[in-house]
Formats: sequence, C-alpha cells, structure tokens
Amino acid sequence: MNKAILIAGCEGNVGKAAVAKFKANGWQVAGIDIKEKSTSDVDKYISVDIKDTEAVIAAADEIDAVMPIDAVFNAAGYVLDKAYEDTTVDEWQELLTTILGGAGNLCKAVAPKMVKRHEGKIILLSCDYAKQSDVAVVDAVAANTLHGFGKSFGVEMAPENVRVNVMYANTPLDIESVTETVFYLADKDTYTSAQVVAVTGEVF
Repeated sequence: MNKAILIAGCEGNVGKAAVAKFKANGWQVAGIDIKEKSTSDVDKYISVDIKDTEAVIAAADEIDAVMPIDAVFNAAGYVLDKAYEDTTVDEWQELLTTILGGAGNLCKAVAPKMVKRHEGKIILLSCDYAKQSDVAVVDAVAANTLHGFGKSFGVEMAPENVRVNVMYANTPLDIESVTETVFYLADKDTYTSAQVVAVTGEVF
C-alpha cells in the first residue's frame, strides 16, 4: 500500500505545493483546512479549524480509518503582521492558539496512532522572520514557540520510533525548498528527530 500523509493547511500555497509533491511521488494525501471546500488534489479532505482540539482529533480518526497516517505536515498558519505595541491581547491569543495550539492539537490527534504502530513522521513548519524589514516580532515569537515544542516532543516520541522535527524556513518562503525538505523528512529520512531543520541556507 502507498504511504499516506496528512497535510494541515492544505489550501495554502505551501500546503498545495506539498500535496502536489507527495501525490507525484505516489503517496496518498489527506488534507485539513479551515476552508469549507478543497481545491487541492487531496484524496480525502475535511474542513476543520486547527484550533479546535476535538474536531482535529475526530478528523484524524476519520482519515486514519481509511488511510493509516504515516506522516503529518503542519503547514497551517496565521500571520498577524502587526507591531507588538499595536497588538491586542485577543489577537496575541488567537495567534498563539493557531500556531502553537494548532500544532499541539495535530500532534495529540496523530501521535497515539503512530505510537501504536511504532512508526511515524511529524513535521511542523516554523517561519524565520529574522531578516524581514517590516514588523514581525509577534509572528516571530509565535513561530519560534514551535522550536521548544517540537524538540521536546521529539525527545518524548523518539523511543516510540516516531520522529518529530521542526522545519525553520526563511520568509518569504522558498516553496520548492520547503516541499523538498518535507518530502525528504517524511519519505527518506530514517534518523532525524527532535531537531530544528533550517531551510535557510545557513547553519542554525
């Protein structure tokens, strides 16, 4: 049977490119996104808000029942693009709940299934805003919360043969480099875990 990947945020530019990459290489692809309908070439699509823990778990259960999930790529995101002093508490909370909370929900939904099968790959996209000239401190803080989460959760999951990594990519994103790296980590890599993998042309 073909391997299967769940791509969160499959309706965004990165998500759609990842869908195309994995489909072209023979993978089954399931997608979740907040949009009501999908325009990407996924084999199964469920509309879900990644901030909703129970909904994400239910979606993963439904997908895993028809195509056991071998890998997950979280490309779901949210950009606030406001200066810190102009950001309200509600906006800050929404951003963190989407970026960190969404990644946590996704991991909570799929990791137990991977542990049970003693196999799996989880890749979390984290953008590098360090070289942007415009305001990005709030988005940067949210993105970097994934570093600690991914590394710590990766250590927890490594004995179960579930490899969790964060992919740290320059903005604006080089989508081809991102999808190539995601595919390598999901399809080829057999060792890397609990790492922040830089897609920046620099040593991180």
